[in-house]
Amino acid sequence: MNQTRKAAYLALIATMIIWGLSPPIIKFTLNFVSPFEFLFFRFFIAGLIFLLPTLILIKKNWSSFRQNWWRYFLFGLLGTPVTLFFLFSGLKSTSAISASLVSVIAPILVIAGGGFFLKEKVTKSEKIGLTIALTGTLITLIQPLLEKQAQSSIKGNLLVLAGTVVWATFTLLSKKNKQLNTFILAGCSFLIGFFVFLPFFFFTRANMPLSSLFLIDSRALPGIIYMALLGSVVGYFAYLWGLKKIEASEATVFTYLQPIFAVPAAFVILGERPTLSFAIGALFIALGVYLSEKRQV
Repeated sequence: MNQTRKAAYLALIATMIIWGLSPPIIKFTLNFVSPFEFLFFRFFIAGLIFLLPTLILIKKNWSSFRQNWWRYFLFGLLGTPVTLFFLFSGLKSTSAISASLVSVIAPILVIAGGGFFLKEKVTKSEKIGLTIALTGTLITLIQPLLEKQAQSSIKGNLLVLAGTVVWATFTLLSKKNKQLNTFILAGCSFLIGFFVFLPFFFFTRANMPLSSLFLIDSRALPGIIYMALLGSVVGYFAYLWGLKKIEASEATVFTYLQPIFAVPAAFVILGERPTLSFAIGALFIALGVYLSEKRQV
């Protein structure tokens, strides 16, 4: 194995650690701030970091950007603001470990969508793996019902699933429109996210005095900073860099590492423990993933 491939593996593993720790950190932070407030501050910080590099890249690629501006807007809207709105809203109601397990099926949905919408070849083992993985996801979704938990937990799982479907849709659209610059798309996503959540932020703080409009509970700051700097900037660019150095199909496999980091983090931060239903759902998903990715091993 050459040094470039090793470096790509390390970058992708680092990204999965960052993103794997995200659900417990987000859920903990939501105890002190609303989803809209969290997302507004996250996009505000990330948007400031992305603003200048994005404008420079747009200027250098102006002809292409002018032809595809509506794609950058639409895909940017789907890829970050809409996806994260569902994820954050879902985490308000469900457990972090359930959310991490539901969201990890995104690559499986991309395989299914690629076969259906992009007419990509889907092998027999992928079809079987897809069916098994979706069965495991269904078990995870109804886990609160099986364990006589609150109905809000099922709602939370469904919201996380909706976010995962939106992310898979974004990925498929990006694959179909390869002429788009990935870094411009990333910058547009965070800048669009800031403007999308700006009115919701003001609405949630409508009754607050102007002097404290932008104040925030200090207990929420670590989570917001973590998601803005590590989750958005470091994680995204490390993933893009790793993706450029190895095959996309191989890079996708790293996504399945996220629950490995999410589960112990959820126990330490939130006191969440895996249940029998969770373990059964995870087993089905793991088997489905193995069968779907077997051709790449």
